[in-house]
Amino acid sequence: MVESKYIRRIIAPLILSLFAIGWYQFSEIYLTHADNLALSNANFAVYVQTQQFDGYLTATRYICYAVVYLGLILFWYNLVKFVEVKEKHG
Repeated sequence: MVESKYIRRIIAPLILSLFAIGWYQFSEIYLTHADNLALSNANFAVYVQTQQFDGYLTATRYICYAVVYLGLILFWYNLVKFVEVKEKHG
């Protein structure tokens, strides 16, 4: 029971970090392509201006950095706690 609690605490930050990286990659690749496609088809109802889109990508990148760094900090903290518990209980 104790091990599963710590295993979840170890894995959860990694999954959250991977989700943040995936969201940024999705935004950079898929949304950029969709925006260029909307512009080439003159569909200005869904086209996002370049400055606004660049601002979104920049904000998404910095949020991704913050989430990944926080996830790594939590991962290492929980890993150390897990090792301490394993050493204490044998």
